[in-house]
Amino acid sequence: MTSTTGAVGWNIPAVIAGAALPIIFYFKGADAVPPYLVGALFFFFVYGMSFGRDFTGTFNWVVRSITGVVYIALPLACLVLLAGMEHGRLWMIFVFTVVWSNDTFAYYTGKNLGRHRLAPRISPKKTIEGAVGGVVGGVAATYIFNRFLGMGFSAIEVVVVSLLLGVISLAGDLAESMIKRGAGVKDSGSIIPGHGGMLDRIDSVLFAVPALYYYLLWRNAMI
Repeated sequence: MTSTTGAVGWNIPAVIAGAALPIIFYFKGADAVPPYLVGALFFFFVYGMSFGRDFTGTFNWVVRSITGVVYIALPLACLVLLAGMEHGRLWMIFVFTVVWSNDTFAYYTGKNLGRHRLAPRISPKKTIEGAVGGVVGGVAATYIFNRFLGMGFSAIEVVVVSLLLGVISLAGDLAESMIKRGAGVKDSGSIIPGHGGMLDRIDSVLFAVPALYYYLLWRNAMI
């Protein structure tokens, strides 16, 4: 996808910066986020100024690099923080249950009942009916999850949280579609043939994971 905007091959510095993030989070926790991001931005600028061939190309490279870290690596690294909480592994399953249930129900509801376009300029195939079906399906799935695994949510809270995460995951899906529109491509990559690329498989998760993590932090602080 980035090759359409002038990038060629792997962005090795950004890959290294992104891969280091989960390790830093594991040892230093969430407090490492601000200094890490400032350090990454500094590193990208220094690297770009050292090896860039022109100002416009260097600036675009820095923007793409920091965007990749913030948009992809940082949310995924929050899985490390989520796993480190009490019942962390179950919370990881919980957020994936919300997102995958939302995606599945949205697809089938939209396919069979979809009539009104949700965001035609960004994602023409998504419908309002599909979005509603996805959110409702996500609520039902996580309600059952909470009921049998005892995550500590009341009935009202699990509905509110799953509704929130459902809407956020939908926003993540649309955000990735917007990026593809801006890049002028149909798929984010070709590493998974027939599935639109790796980013298409995780786009709904990117916003939902940090949202659940910081909600749980707030919730634990209030108890």
